[in-house]
Amino acid sequence: MSLNFATAKAIIDEAHRAWSVGDIEGVLRTYADDLWFQRNAVDSTSPPLVIQGKDAMGVFLRDINAKATGMAVVEAFQFHAGIGRSRVSYFLKDRETGQSHSGTYRQIVMFRGMQISRLEQFHDAARLTAFFRLIDGVPHHEGRS
Repeated sequence: MSLNFATAKAIIDEAHRAWSVGDIEGVLRTYADDLWFQRNAVDSTSPPLVIQGKDAMGVFLRDINAKATGMAVVEAFQFHAGIGRSRVSYFLKDRETGQSHSGTYRQIVMFRGMQISRLEQFHDAARLTAFFRLIDGVPHHEGRS
């Protein structure tokens, strides 16, 4: 099987489907062992959140999943020259308080073989950080989810 639009989209869709049902191991199966992840910062003076490696990403995702349920759906996907670009709608709900957050974010996705090797996400970082501060008091752009 070669990587083309259909297979790249299937990989992205599977990652988001697995996240939406709380299957962290399913999400991680879509990632290369040496995954490089970056999420934009809250403001121009803060560094972005960077996670290196599938194991570290697993810790990050499990921490979020312990606090909040989530759902994510790819609304638009483009694939050109081996690079995917997605627009994703998502929803998070705090397991303890029921507080919720929803929005969209953009992704740039690079692949190696049939796995995601690099993932960059661009959120409304101020709103996302405010949600996590509300539910746990710790800003997520400082490396804790």
